[in-house]
Amino acid sequence: MNAARTAKASARIEGLIKCSKSDDVLGRCQNCADFDVPCTFDRPAKRRGVKAGTKVHARDTLTSRSPAGQVQTSQVPQPERASGSSASRSSMYPDTPSRPSLTADHWTSFNTGWSTTEGYDDDGALRNSWKAFAISSDQQIRNLVQVYFEIVYPIFPLFHRPSFIERINNREHLKNQGLFASTMAVCALVSGRARDGALYSTRWHREELIEPPSEAFYAAAKDSLPRDLALARGFNYMRACAILAIASIQNGQIKNMQKYSGMYHTLTTMEGFHDEKLWPKDIGTIEIEERRRLFWSIYTLDVYSASVWGGIIRYREAHSLVRYPSEVDDEFITRNGYSIPPVSEESSTFSHSSPVGSRQPVSWIHGWNFTTDLYRILEHLVDGTRRRCSPANGITEVWSLFSPASISEPAVMERVLSMYAALPPQFRETPPTTGDMSKDLFGFQSANIQATLQLLRMVLLSAEETGVDRKCDVAGDLLSVFSKVPVEYLKAISSPLLHHLGGIGYILGSVMEGSLSDASYQRLRTLLLKMADLLHRLETGLHRSAGASQRLRSQVDRIDGYMRTSRLVNLSVPPPPPNGASVVSINIKPETMVPPTEYHQGDNAPMSAAAGVGEQMMQFQLPPELLTDWPWPLDNSHSEGFLPLAFE
Repeated sequence: MNAARTAKASARIEGLIKCSKSDDVLGRCQNCADFDVPCTFDRPAKRRGVKAGTKVHARDTLTSRSPAGQVQTSQVPQPERASGSSASRSSMYPDTPSRPSLTADHWTSFNTGWSTTEGYDDDGALRNSWKAFAISSDQQIRNLVQVYFEIVYPIFPLFHRPSFIERINNREHLKNQGLFASTMAVCALVSGRARDGALYSTRWHREELIEPPSEAFYAAAKDSLPRDLALARGFNYMRACAILAIASIQNGQIKNMQKYSGMYHTLTTMEGFHDEKLWPKDIGTIEIEERRRLFWSIYTLDVYSASVWGGIIRYREAHSLVRYPSEVDDEFITRNGYSIPPVSEESSTFSHSSPVGSRQPVSWIHGWNFTTDLYRILEHLVDGTRRRCSPANGITEVWSLFSPASISEPAVMERVLSMYAALPPQFRETPPTTGDMSKDLFGFQSANIQATLQLLRMVLLSAEETGVDRKCDVAGDLLSVFSKVPVEYLKAISSPLLHHLGGIGYILGSVMEGSLSDASYQRLRTLLLKMADLLHRLETGLHRSAGASQRLRSQVDRIDGYMRTSRLVNLSVPPPPPNGASVVSINIKPETMVPPTEYHQGDNAPMSAAAGVGEQMMQFQLPPELLTDWPWPLDNSHSEGFLPLAFE
């Protein structure tokens, strides 16, 4: 009864509100906007209609379903308040192709449906709301697309540069829902990375690229995906989900990364994306290359995710019947083919040893394909690690019937390093950034290859029983490699690299939990401070900085205090009997007794003066309460990755 009265009252109010002509760009009446009711002033400018050939005004093309007031600012629109629209996304629009605009006025896209070659538009009001947002942000979208090719494309080359820029300049994303979703996802990712300090060229300034915020573009991309994934047909929807997964990592939303990765794999399974023979027969060379790049990009992301956070690897290399991308730069790939002969693709072998230079200069894609080789090796290492570490669960073991004995870490690394040594020199050197993308693309590949090699070493180490010295050796090598890579590349790779470093934290954490001597702690302390320095370089400017560098330094201060206090205790206690236990744990909380030491780079440990008392025979363990603020999970004995999913 109350609902009926409310509806009648609302209708009565709407009847009293008089619509009037307005100069507003969207044709809204001020009265209707003030009362937040649908505007019915949609009459043509004259009774006899607009003359043929004249430009149609925005107020003549907008319908009563258009959201009010969404374009005047760059804020996130409120789709649920779109006038005349139900909140439900279930209503389907007829399958009508988009009508070409008779004028250059992009506001006419409001009355044209999405291109239906890639699914249906399932919420017209929401569509118009985000279209209005995109139109008002047109120049910013173009800028973010340009920046994409500088800081994201070198690692995730998911678009063919010339054709994508042309489509954006022609505003095709306003007529094609799948392309719109992909474009908004690109803007979300680039805006987030720009906010986190990934820009390295002087062409762009951070403040110019962070409004509208990354979250606005992220929401636009998310809302452009059909709720029923069976209707999300076509390549662009797969690409949109993939980019949203990457953007989720950037924003520290690891569960959202899993969500959109899952949606991507659902769509690719329905499309038969794993086998080129199942692809549409009418696609051109550009889309074929984009598909190959997308497939292998998300394959590497999948293996990376399983290595770092655990979980399953959804696509196996043995099931992947997709060629590697042709080793040809974008400007030589056209709709009709290649303007120069492509390098032969050998997706079934680990090394690409074809004489590239005999036909053309080495393309940066050659290094990108090598990184994919490393991830294919990593897939099998993850499998081996899981088999060795899997708990007894009552299931009969069968994998040993089909797999040879596992290869040792030295043997694997020897093979990998021989592959690395065979690379052209531009992929084994990482010079400083220049701002010239033709050169920086090679630097990005070199930096990414180094990061992947170190991830591979961390996975190998986690699969073997190794001592403190070996773990410290590996951690020291990893930190040394990362510290030599120009920070501009590391920042452009951005948040995913911080998760790489989580693997080093895992290694050092396992050392801290074990038995230590004074000498081993001195070495561990040096590594912790080096890692804090590296984290500080990477965290500067991060929107969602975890403050790991400062927490590491605080950790060192607390342990230093513990070591000083425990030495004082040991000096006052007689030495243990010869047959006594050699490992002791002194549960003192020295952080409440000893002021923290100030950290300076190159500082020596403050306990060296009293280091002579039974150092060789005295082993100790740090009490658990000293490790409560460790930036990464410590108890990973039952975890499949360095960082469990709950750690978010």
